[in-house]
Amino acid sequence: MNLKFKIFQSTIAVMMGYIPLGFAFGLYGASMGFESWVMGLTSVMVYAGSVEFLLIAFIASGANLWGVFFISFMLNFRHFFYTLGLLDEIKKLKFRYYFIYALSDETYALIKSRNDIDDENRDLVFNLTAFLNQIYWVFSVILGSIVGSNLNLDYKGIEFSLAALFGVLSYEVFKRDKNISVALLGFGIGILGLFIFPLHYYLFGSLILAMVILIIFKRRF
Repeated sequence: MNLKFKIFQSTIAVMMGYIPLGFAFGLYGASMGFESWVMGLTSVMVYAGSVEFLLIAFIASGANLWGVFFISFMLNFRHFFYTLGLLDEIKKLKFRYYFIYALSDETYALIKSRNDIDDENRDLVFNLTAFLNQIYWVFSVILGSIVGSNLNLDYKGIEFSLAALFGVLSYEVFKRDKNISVALLGFGIGILGLFIFPLHYYLFGSLILAMVILIIFKRRF
């Protein structure tokens, strides 16, 4: 079987996940008043899934830029470890910079699951996998944005998709590490932050407060 087709086959599961989520993101952006070209450019330049949802919400609400930077950094910090886990292979790539840029959770998982990578096909496997996954995302975001911009849809309640997304992500983290203390701390600071931080600094301030408490009382968590 042709290697390119095998690579495509391996990404079908990612495509099935990216298309509905990217389409929803496109609709979400359209509901916030962003044009299709802005959504397309965002999906290309940022390409960070959950961070893209947050970015649109932050821009629409006029959030503090330092808060946007800090939260984006923390959400995507895991990618440093992805790169370290593939460092020896990445060093051998001719087009390593594109792969580093396009590396996502799903691309990392697909690459690590393959046992047919050698020096001859490494560039093709790494970069085509990353490229296909990015195309699925960008295409679905643009499609969702176009549909949302041209159809008279009722967007009431669509903002809940962001809360639902992070609710699911939080649940998945909790399933892997059932630390009740940290979960209660996060919930408590989330409530407390509503009363002690200005609206534009709420998320940034709450995260900083949580980090300080975790560092000071790390033995208890």
